[in-house]
Amino acid sequence: MTTIIDIHTHTLPIHPESAIWNCTPSTLSLLPQTQYASFGLHPWSLSASTLSSEIESMEQLLTDNRFIAIGEAGLDKLCDTPWELQMQAFRLQAELADRLNLPLIIHAVKAHNEIMQLKMQLKARNTWIIHGFRGKPELANQYLQAGFYLSFGERYNVQSLLAVSSSRLLFETDDSQHSILDIYQQAAPILSLSAHELLTQTMQNIDKVFFNR
Repeated sequence: MTTIIDIHTHTLPIHPESAIWNCTPSTLSLLPQTQYASFGLHPWSLSASTLSSEIESMEQLLTDNRFIAIGEAGLDKLCDTPWELQMQAFRLQAELADRLNLPLIIHAVKAHNEIMQLKMQLKARNTWIIHGFRGKPELANQYLQAGFYLSFGERYNVQSLLAVSSSRLLFETDDSQHSILDIYQQAAPILSLSAHELLTQTMQNIDKVFFNR
């Protein structure tokens, strides 16, 4: 079974085998310090003039077997990046993730319908994960019905956590100062589980999503 317990972090993990580090074009030099990574073009930092070359570079980069996911990619209606550019970049990354059979880690802000529609339009066969999910239970259920996994961090709607099937549940630190074990220990009693039981179930999900594709 995998040793990963944190599926998305912006902080280089003290124990590299325990987390999937989110790598960006500006942090590539730190890649040797980690064991597992994801790579994506975030909607906040897109440029129309460099998108094509960055997608080409991404495809080459992903031949490194330390990269086990694409992301975080996504759509964000609250940022200044033009919507059409966001859609273009997200679609290109989603298509690449599907072609390479890599999980897609998604940043979603007020664009939930568009993301679910794109998954259906693209007939995506790979796993799509909404990271840092904080939505209401109704939205959680919509995502689950559409085949998504949901990843929970430091802050979330407790009723949404309870609404997620244990087989579709993941956890992350993102940019939190709390450790991933803190997050498991917070969530476990809500789910009427011990932290060990929750860790075991989540590691099975991680194994399925990231390694048994």
